[in-house]
Amino acid sequence: MKEERLQKMKTAYDQIPIPPELESRVRDSIESAKKQRLKEKRPMTTVKRVIISIGAAAAAFMVGVTGLANSSASIAYAMEQIPVLGAITKVVTFRNYDDDRGNASAHIEVPEVEGGEAVSDLNDAIKAYTDTIIAQYEHDAAQQGEYGHYDLNLTYKVVTDNEKLFALRFDQTLVMASGNESVMIYNVDKDTGKIISLSDLFKADSDYISVLTENIQSQMREQMQADDSVYYWLDDEVEEWNFKELSPDATFYVNDAGELVIVFNEGDVAPMYMGVCEFTIPADVTKDIARPGYLG
Repeated sequence: MKEERLQKMKTAYDQIPIPPELESRVRDSIESAKKQRLKEKRPMTTVKRVIISIGAAAAAFMVGVTGLANSSASIAYAMEQIPVLGAITKVVTFRNYDDDRGNASAHIEVPEVEGGEAVSDLNDAIKAYTDTIIAQYEHDAAQQGEYGHYDLNLTYKVVTDNEKLFALRFDQTLVMASGNESVMIYNVDKDTGKIISLSDLFKADSDYISVLTENIQSQMREQMQADDSVYYWLDDEVEEWNFKELSPDATFYVNDAGELVIVFNEGDVAPMYMGVCEFTIPADVTKDIARPGYLG
């Protein structure tokens, strides 16, 4: 009977609608943002220096409010500093997108990282990601019928801030017939300002995928042995569900102890009641295969 219940949960998860053409829309948004920046006569760093002045800041705020007067949602500009990341870099809440249509609502936090051209790739990616989330919400909300409820919540926080790395995490909760949680994390090398992937943390000749996969599988088995309420798709009778190998595109961040943390969205490696699953990889597992400066 347990297999039958899990099959039903898996089927329900698979039926959750996925935004169409998500990848192409994200890429188009990034390219559009880059082209717009190239059209500007002054470099971004100069614009930011000007906006620091009180008068220019007030003018920029009024222009933004006027331009968004006809928006279907309430746009609140916070522009408040959250953490200090370095001498010139900080994260601000650029705007909050809030909408309530009765049976459909959304709260989406849109941050911006200040630091000039060094963080332009990151800001382009953030804009593309949040624009896509907003566009998908507005499409889905317009299609929402009289019955049911659609609630979307997207928040962010800094999860890594050390001498080498900075990571910004987005947590998305979507409630329709049931709830669904997902995570997006942008990891940035502070020396280059570039967004990095999991492979960038490890030596080129290391078999890091196998090493990390084996450790995560071991943690899964230990957790299931210690707690009957914990269940992962590891040795399941439905073979295609089983977690066999970590993806090179896995979501991750580095915690305060310098340890790698792998994050799985709800339903990826376990039934949905398990929520978002995170596995901290001990330093002694990665010490021989990690590139200097990133871990440990």
